Amino acid sequence: MHIVHLYVLCIRMKSSNRNILLFAIVVAVLVNMLSCNFPFFWDTILTSTITHSIFEHGGLLPPPSIDAGHPPLFYWYIVLMYKMFGFSLQVAHLAMLPFTIIGATTFILILQKFQFSKQQQYFAVLFYFSIPAVFTQHTMLSYDVVLLSMYCAALTAFLYQRKILLSLISIVLVGVSLRGIVCLFAISMTIYFFENRKFKMWWHWNLYFIPSLILSFIWYYFHYTQTGWWISTPSIAWSQHRSFVDAKGFAVNLFSIARCFFDVGIFILSVLTALYFIKVKKLDKLMMIWCIPALIFILFFIPFSNPINHRYFLIVYVFLLLPVLKFLSDKKVYVQFIFLFIVILGHFQIYPVPISNAWDCTMQYTNYSSVKQEAENFITSKNINRDAIATVFPMNASFLQTNNKVGYARLENIHAHAIDSIPYILFSNVGNDFSDTQIKQLQQWHQIASFDKGLIHMILYKNPVFSNY
Repeated sequence: MHIVHLYVLCIRMKSSNRNILLFAIVVAVLVNMLSCNFPFFWDTILTSTITHSIFEHGGLLPPPSIDAGHPPLFYWYIVLMYKMFGFSLQVAHLAMLPFTIIGATTFILILQKFQFSKQQQYFAVLFYFSIPAVFTQHTMLSYDVVLLSMYCAALTAFLYQRKILLSLISIVLVGVSLRGIVCLFAISMTIYFFENRKFKMWWHWNLYFIPSLILSFIWYYFHYTQTGWWISTPSIAWSQHRSFVDAKGFAVNLFSIARCFFDVGIFILSVLTALYFIKVKKLDKLMMIWCIPALIFILFFIPFSNPINHRYFLIVYVFLLLPVLKFLSDKKVYVQFIFLFIVILGHFQIYPVPISNAWDCTMQYTNYSSVKQEAENFITSKNINRDAIATVFPMNASFLQTNNKVGYARLENIHAHAIDSIPYILFSNVGNDFSDTQIKQLQQWHQIASFDKGLIHMILYKNPVFSNY
């Protein structure tokens, strides 16, 4: 009900401002339509696995082997959509459309509150979806998109003084991911500095977070009663991601964070933001709006062994656009388009093997599905026993996990395992989990077939020891 109150503001706006919001909605719909047949990929495969399990077998919790400890609101929402409209990729993508629209439109409402010009608001829509990580995640079934859209909506609620709406949004925010609580803390600290560090005003806003925190505690307590653990799962698949790092791990995390502000087109946004800061010579609200979540996210991520992914910074990337757009506001239109184009080129920033890549933050991933299908067709045509083939994530995923359809089954995952006794290895540059040792070994194996599209390549290797296969 209260989300309607926010959009009443849109109706009362001047027609030119409403046109900008309509433009944002049209672009959001087009992005959703473009991706409606894209399979699950990368970490969204876990979402697919969990939602399918709940859809088929019921229950509130996923099986222990795939329970990463995240709150279930996003999973329940996808399952509800399946129950209402059918178990298909198209339905899953349709479920993401409201969040794509909310994110884009509330971002524009924030810009209007900061009195950005109409031209810059139109450019903002283009820049929003030009950021490779943001655009790519919007083509997936990603709860990081939900976090982004709810974060934008929460800041909009604060800026437009919609307290009850902020309270409702915060419930969704903490209900979709463990990182939702970190996002809530970032919003709280943003409010603190935007209210000029007036404790009383800040504390008053924080009272509206209490329902979300209570519900969050109830969920985690229920989860504990059912599983025996709170956040750190005993599952081998996840436990190694929930420990504290040593000095080496700390250095690795620092490097990973630095990469997050350099890779896939973000470098140019970082440079333009730095130029804006040099120009204004102060930490104004346009700087704080991204600096605060960036600092809080970094402080939270850096002590833990969980790999730091680029998608964790979607919120920061989007709010980098405020100082960027302000810096470009006095530049010629063609100059702004040049920078827009440079950001888009981030989709092609792919490192060679063995350097890992942010595959879920570049549209190069769309070539993966057809390459994998070619490899599967070759394996079938040559009657190669699938039980003799091993690989790493995401190539090991089944067709049911990626496409919501019955098809080829899972392959053995040889991440961190020896490969000497494996007859065949399906290798791809998409597989960040191949170790340097495994890659060197594979160079001595026989290359049976290779498949390429765009910057994605896949090779089927045969172990020379197994001549009888």
